[in-house]
Amino acid sequence: MDILQSIILGLIQGLTEFLPISSSGHLVLGGALFDLESEDITFEVFLHFATFLAVFVFFFRQILKIIISPVRYVFAGSRGNEDLYWSKYALLIAIGTIPAVIVGLFMKDQIERAFSSVFLTGLMLLVTTAVLFLTLLARPHRSDLKARDGILVGIAQAVAILPGISRSGSTISTAMFLGVDKKTAFNFSFLLSLPAIFGAFLLQLKDALDASIQWGEILTYIPGMVVALVSGYVSLIVLRRIVIAGKFAYFGIYTLIIAILAIIFSHA
Repeated sequence: MDILQSIILGLIQGLTEFLPISSSGHLVLGGALFDLESEDITFEVFLHFATFLAVFVFFFRQILKIIISPVRYVFAGSRGNEDLYWSKYALLIAIGTIPAVIVGLFMKDQIERAFSSVFLTGLMLLVTTAVLFLTLLARPHRSDLKARDGILVGIAQAVAILPGISRSGSTISTAMFLGVDKKTAFNFSFLLSLPAIFGAFLLQLKDALDASIQWGEILTYIPGMVVALVSGYVSLIVLRRIVIAGKFAYFGIYTLIIAILAIIFSHA
């Protein structure tokens, strides 16, 4: 891999990881069309860590509250409304992470095989398209989160491990279908993503260490990591504005086009 390929894949990862258009689907398609996929797991580790950092920086203040509030609530006896709210938030994130953990641990081989199929990726992009368009029928009206929300949004996140199923698209949409308002749906979706992204990073890091990291390639990977971090952060800013503006479904036009092209390409 050269620096240009590193930058291109980093840009694809950063722009598509958070937008509801499926980063995994785009990496499958990008690899098939341009032969840009990296055979070195180390580069994937770098990209996942970069996108984790993008979310961490974007939601830094909320993350601090999620960490500190349960500690104050349990050990310091604080019963303030804010501590109670963020303690509940932390619990819902823990609950919502369980489905992704189960799928990641027990269906790893099946998921890896799915990443070799351009046709399946195209079909899953059609599913993402349908979900995005259906948000036009959603009637979000509440900012409070319930246990049911954590479980169902967590299941949506687990399903999104499949290439072509957008994680942000499925989780934000599911929250909106459940009646959660747009801003809260956006925030919960990405705060919920942190354990999943970090878990994927740790699993890939283990694989990279087992395969012996090619330290000589690190300088080639760094530009891609930086591009993924910056473009990912910008994507979060743009997506938040689009979701709050009620234009989330418009991404379905793009995923529909990409889905059709993927299906055609898979039969070419």
